[in-house]
Amino acid sequence: MMLQGYVLTIAYLAFGAGLLLVDYYGGRLLLLVRARHSLRNNRSTQIFLLLGGMFTVIIKLFFPVPPGPILIGDFFPSIIALLLTIYYLYQMVTAKRNHGQPLPQENGGFEQEVLAKTGKLIETNKRNLGFVVLAFAVLHFLIPQFVLL
Repeated sequence: MMLQGYVLTIAYLAFGAGLLLVDYYGGRLLLLVRARHSLRNNRSTQIFLLLGGMFTVIIKLFFPVPPGPILIGDFFPSIIALLLTIYYLYQMVTAKRNHGQPLPQENGGFEQEVLAKTGKLIETNKRNLGFVVLAFAVLHFLIPQFVLL
């Protein structure tokens, strides 16, 4: 389980970095342009990436690469995977809003406001975040024991 979680995390982080950097480097990699289009327009892709992100975070927290601590596992890759999951959630909400489906306004729209502010922060720093995610994916691949340092 640990080895599969390790490979899944690296793939999830690398794919997320590619989606964050597609606006800047997508002209060379058409696969990333198609993936971004699918993320924005395909509901099943959005749900798959959300569930995959949650699954990856749980796997990294509870089944770390040895000699990682048992309880909190690979902390930094988990945080980065959680940030990517939040980004995918923001993309899903934005796509839903753009397709004209009304969003529920529960609790005075507080959740919508927090999600919008978080999404705007990620959108304005997308290139920098993409390079950070890519660096974590590469470091996690090269040095899997680099836990909590």
